[in-house]
Amino acid sequence: TAFLLVFHTLCIIFAAMNEESLWVRPLIDVSPQPGVHVLACDVMPLESDELFFYALEHVSDQRQAAIVGMKNRMAQNLRLGATVLLDLLLHRHGLHECDMVYGEGEHGKPFFANCPHLAFNLSHSGTVAAAALMPVPLVTYHPDLWRKSIGQPLQLRQLGMDVQQRTRVREHLAECVFSEAELAQIQADEHPDQVFTRLWARHESHVKATGEGVNRPLPPIPADALLHEYELGGYCLSVCLI
Repeated sequence: TAFLLVFHTLCIIFAAMNEESLWVRPLIDVSPQPGVHVLACDVMPLESDELFFYALEHVSDQRQAAIVGMKNRMAQNLRLGATVLLDLLLHRHGLHECDMVYGEGEHGKPFFANCPHLAFNLSHSGTVAAAALMPVPLVTYHPDLWRKSIGQPLQLRQLGMDVQQRTRVREHLAECVFSEAELAQIQADEHPDQVFTRLWARHESHVKATGEGVNRPLPPIPADALLHEYELGGYCLSVCLI
């Protein structure tokens, strides 16, 4: 029994030491635009103390402080999971999260103070954590945004991403923050909870991109914003590029 316990612990540590963090089984690993990458995973494996503390030791001091300061273990798991996913995305640029220095914008939006050519965003809900990363500026030739009059591509500089566990329609909240057209969309659909969750994730990703935070009513999403949306079982994930 003791041998099996030691062997199991070594397997967990070996998995954590692997560059691609073998415990991470992505629910999605997508590139909604060339250069933009999004990862999401379930963080329940971090319930293992061995894996949790090993992963915690290998993230930046700033993120460690934010993680340890959370009120319960699940909240810590979610923040740590999002940070590990961010680290995996940074690996693709030859970088490591533990070397990042974080700053905050006017409304508290975090950025890399020592790496301003990369924009990132983190999110979590339920037991799912997500991270997104993109180069700044991101030059896009998306046909919907092509500037036909001058024939130039659009340069996107802000990234927002939000994941939401599907929830029942909160009518009072919906009436406070959604437009009349969005309310009608929720009411007309045979799956109103799914539409409510998707719209909420969409708006959250937008205000996270702008860095302004959630206000009531929510500001309209501009026509030149690029939105990419994904269904992850009982979750909705939205990416907004502006």
